[in-house]
Amino acid sequence: MYEPVLQRYEILMRLIRICAKICGADVFDFNYRRNILTYIVFTCIYLYFACTIYTVYVNLYIEGEWTQMLKTVVMISSGLQGYCKLLNSIDHREQWRYLSDELYDIYKEYRDQGSEYLACLHKSMDTVDKSKKFLALAYLMATGSLTVMVLIYRFAFHQNIFVLQFQMPYIDAKTEQGYLITNIIHFTCMAFGAFGNYAADLFFFMSVSHAPLFKDILKCKFHDLNDIIEGRNEENSKNYHILVKDIFLWHQKYMRFLTTIKQTFFWMIVVQMFTVAFSIVISMFCLILGSWPGGHSYLGYCFVTMYLYCGLGTVVEVANDGIIEACYNEIIWYKMPLTDRKTLQIMLMMAQNTDGLTIGAITPLTMHTALEWTKTIYSITMMLMKFLD
Repeated sequence: MYEPVLQRYEILMRLIRICAKICGADVFDFNYRRNILTYIVFTCIYLYFACTIYTVYVNLYIEGEWTQMLKTVVMISSGLQGYCKLLNSIDHREQWRYLSDELYDIYKEYRDQGSEYLACLHKSMDTVDKSKKFLALAYLMATGSLTVMVLIYRFAFHQNIFVLQFQMPYIDAKTEQGYLITNIIHFTCMAFGAFGNYAADLFFFMSVSHAPLFKDILKCKFHDLNDIIEGRNEENSKNYHILVKDIFLWHQKYMRFLTTIKQTFFWMIVVQMFTVAFSIVISMFCLILGSWPGGHSYLGYCFVTMYLYCGLGTVVEVANDGIIEACYNEIIWYKMPLTDRKTLQIMLMMAQNTDGLTIGAITPLTMHTALEWTKTIYSITMMLMKFLD
């Protein structure tokens, strides 16, 4: 038995807001202002960047360990992702609220429009719930394994390794106290990063995953219009022109929703994809050298997020193609008046020219792109290995 669909959406948004609030970025609050948590998170990010630069200097010019430098550099990608997502949420908070409110209004309006509409809403929430759980599992495995690895090496092998890879000036990590302080700071930075990245990713996934809902509701509207055209719903025949207008307005709503997503998350997608690709190359290189105990989990996390992001782009492409197909197959257009057919033709032309998500306006964000990037990543890694030989 399903929970009321609007309640399911509210529970999901509550989860996103809790994770965002932990990082001081609950931008869904209309009266949002930066607070003490926001500045703490910014401080952690700047501390992470500064200490990473310091650690790279120590690795290269003091210790002469360039392989250790690679481990230090690889995880800076996660810091860049978190920083970009935090700035994105604060600078584009009106757009984030618009996307959230738009979906809330859709669930509120169409939950009582009939079983066909309600099935579409539940189907959409089922998809989002799967994404939510899968994404949470990826973050738990990445952060949990990095933490557990520290404990295993500490108590089983009596070796001191760290949650993250950066060092801090004036703190000697080789002493017992310095080791403990360093790992506590590492864990704090990682915890803030995990909650912040999860909140931003989940909201992005939720917004994009609703693209098929617009297509499904459009089909339902076409079916209602068909019933009027065929005389199966004579009671609503007087609402024919109202429904036709509503269909065209609905497609415009979808175009506006998709455009907002592309504009709002443009740089977030660019930073995410390029930093993840960089992290995969360096992680694979470090693992081949056998110099990073916690690298397997981080590598898995990078691959999962890369394919999830590209999968979302494919979802939008499929939704766009579904709208085009619905205009041909789901409506009895040949029985409509000439003026309405011309309007439908304009709508079809707009649907055929609707672009999906892209990576910096360079390449489409699709599963095909993910496969191509995987081949490139493998080639670069093999080239680095030959360089060592």
